[in-house]
Order: sequence, then structure tokens, then C-alpha cells
Amino acid sequence: MEIKLKHITKAFPGDPKKNIPDTIAVKDVSVIIKDGELLGLLGPSGCGKSTTLYMVSGLKTPTEGEIWFGNENVTHLSPEKRGIGLVFQNYALYPHMSVYNNVKYPLSNLKIITTKKENSILYNNKIIELLKNHADEIVEIILSSSYKNRISKDESVRKLVYRFHIVTSMATKLFNMGIHLKNKDEVILFNIKKLEQSNQKILNRLNKLGFKLNDNFEWLDKEGQTIKIKRKLTKDEIDDLVQDVARLVQIDEYLARRPNELSGGQQQRVAIARALVKKPKVLLLDEPLSNLDARLRIQTREEIKRIQKATGITTIFVTHDQEEAMSICDEIVVMKDGVAIQVGKPQEVYNNPINLFVAKFLGTPVVNVFKGNINDNGLFIGEEKILNSKKINVFKDTYVAIRPEGFKLNNTYGVLTLDVKEIITMGKDKTLICEHPLKIEGSIKVIIDSDIDVKIGPNKFDLKENKFYVFDKDRESRLEI
Repeated sequence: MEIKLKHITKAFPGDPKKNIPDTIAVKDVSVIIKDGELLGLLGPSGCGKSTTLYMVSGLKTPTEGEIWFGNENVTHLSPEKRGIGLVFQNYALYPHMSVYNNVKYPLSNLKIITTKKENSILYNNKIIELLKNHADEIVEIILSSSYKNRISKDESVRKLVYRFHIVTSMATKLFNMGIHLKNKDEVILFNIKKLEQSNQKILNRLNKLGFKLNDNFEWLDKEGQTIKIKRKLTKDEIDDLVQDVARLVQIDEYLARRPNELSGGQQQRVAIARALVKKPKVLLLDEPLSNLDARLRIQTREEIKRIQKATGITTIFVTHDQEEAMSICDEIVVMKDGVAIQVGKPQEVYNNPINLFVAKFLGTPVVNVFKGNINDNGLFIGEEKILNSKKINVFKDTYVAIRPEGFKLNNTYGVLTLDVKEIITMGKDKTLICEHPLKIEGSIKVIIDSDIDVKIGPNKFDLKENKFYVFDKDRESRLEI
């Protein structure tokens, strides 16, 4: 599902009596999210990213502009009619319900328009297929499911569901047949015959009513046309959807537990499962990892990427953490003060920031910014000429932003002198903590290979051409030099 945001703006009204102006939370944002893409809305708190997400969801209505899902204008469509799955920052799980019931909750009153199908025959045929081809494995699973030296029905059913990807009622029926108790072959033949007779009775009843079934077991009327009906999901259909999505997000072994018995990462996966169980057209994630510790954040964001790729669902991911966005998103939108500053693939935006804000916002450690100037066809930091340039031949004050990995030690011919104050070795890298009189905000961080020999004190460095950028000092816009 492709999503188009066309010049959307969201203004929250002020109070003229108190001289409080309107607040423009989002201003003229236009973005295209391609079908099956994971897009990140990235920016500091208050930049408008969550408001943008809520306009896509339908929880907020744009003051101006349009939102399109494919060829449908959904700008004024209610959330429940948009086909979205929404995951909140705080999970919003029901603590008194099991994980199973939390996941199935959105399906409870869901009505679908579908062809009338004889599911009972499909159900019986699946059991017959299992009995004919997997009887020995079924018996082995049941006999291995014991608790205090007694076979556990609950454990057997859970294992059968997991192994054969069947609904709970089917696994229960297999257990209740008792093929693990005695005379396995006789019990199997008896049950197969019984199921086949049941199928024939169903067919006879349909024939008397003037209906037939096609190869997909859909009802056909007297003209041979399928019959459309609107109905709620059956218990088995709900169970099938819950079990399927639980396997996808890898929470199938926790379905009987309550949310407070799970870790934060597991609870987040439950929330994602609940959003996916209705098979939405669009998945919306509002800072879903902010409540997790550092290790779980990394693990869970990898899970989100895996799930998104497995489902192929168009996804919008809101975060203030640039490392999260860079690691899992196909494209990112960097926002500031309600405006989409730059849109592109994460590495492209990182390598070619459009202005100083984007350069400073992306990257860990943060980019090093120096006061600079352009004069005599060259770029200078203080008295040191770091680059020849013929594109700008007038004096101009600038900011020079250099990525931590953009330095090369060269104490013979280096173009920039830094005063190294501290050396931190971490595995394959060394981080140099440096000072320079024209550095903006804090100390300088330089990352080099750990096998490079560097000493405390003044050192000269060359700069990697694609790892530093020049910005106009007044407008903070990128300069080509």
C-alpha cells in the first residue's frame, strides 16, 4: 500500500483572548511512502513526527492537505476504516487478559465480507491428512508431553499447534481421539471413516438444498456463482490468525501468560502482534522501543525489521533515536519544527546532509563543528587552509562539520592541528578526545584505527573528502565548495 502525504499541515488553535497564537505542529509536509517500505519519521521532541503519524492513522485530522492510501483519499476517513495497525509507546496491553486474548481482541467484533465456504469439510480433510501422514509423530508428541508422570492435554495441544500450524480445536480433537492409548491403527481407521462419512452427509444436505461446492469448497448457487456473505470470524478462524501472528513475532510459547509475566521486549512483540492480527494495510509504530533497555532496543528493532520484511506491510516508524532509524528504515524523514527538512535513504542523508541541523542530528558520536571561513579560493579553519576551492571566491564565514571518522593522522603534512587530550581504545577503534579554539560546543571526537600510534598533545590530521561539509554561517545551509 503506497501512502502519499500531500502538503499536510496541522494547526492547534490558540486563545486570542489570552494572546496565545495558533501552534503549527506540522507544516506543509509532502512525503511518498512506497508500497512495502519502512519509513522513519525522525527528529527531536516536539518536531511534529508523532502528530504526522496520528494524522496518517486518522486520530488527528489535517488542517490542510490530503492523505492518500493507494488511490483512496482517506483524509477524513475514521481510523477503523483505514485498515491500519497502531502500536503505541506504552504497549497499551490489557493486564487482566492473557497474551492470547490481548492479541485476539481486535478480532472479537470484526465482520468480514467473504464467499460462503464449507469450512467443516476443510477441517475434516485436514485431520484426515494428519492421521494418514503424521500419526506416529502425533503419538510421539503426545507421549512426550507429560507433567508429574501424567500426559498433559494442554501441553500436547500446544505442541501439536506449534508443530503442525493448526488451530487449537483441531489439536484438541487429535488428542481426544486417543491414538496414543492403544490399537493406534484401528483408532485411526475408525476416525478417518467417521470423518469421511461426516463429509458425505454435508454434501448430501447441500445437494438437497440445491447447492454445490467448487474445488475450494465454496458454496455455488443454482447458476454456479459463489455466494457472498457478511459475518463475524469463527472461533477457529480467530484462533488460526492469532496462532499465525504469534509464530511470526515469536510469542507463541507465551500465549497463556499475562503481560506482567513478560519482559519489556516480549510485551512489545505482543503489541505488534495485536496490531498485525487484522492484517492491516499499514503498520504505524509510535516510538515503540523507548521503554526498553539498550540491549532489548537493539534486539527488538531487529525483530521489527524482520517482521516488516516478512509481512511486506508498509510501515511508518516514529523515533527520536537516529541510530534506530538508520539501522532499520528504508527511508527517513528528518523533521524540525513541524517541517520535513530532508527525505532520503538513511546513508544518503547521513553522507549528504542538506543543512547543519541534519548533519548534527545524524551520527554517533555527533559531528564536530568548527568556525571556518572561505577566502582566497580556499577553506580555512583559523589560519590553517584545509581545502582549495574555486567555486566560491569571496569572503564568507562558515561552519565546517567533520564526522568523527573523517580524520586521518598525518603529523608531517596534515591540514588541521588538534590538541589530543585523551585516548580511549575500544576494540578495533581509538577515540581521540581533542580540543581546538574554533570548535563549537564541547570537545572534539576523532575515531581512528586502534593500531595507529598517536600521542597526547598537538597532532596534525588530513580530512577525508566525503566526511566533512561546509555550511553558510547565517542560514546554516550547505555550501558546495
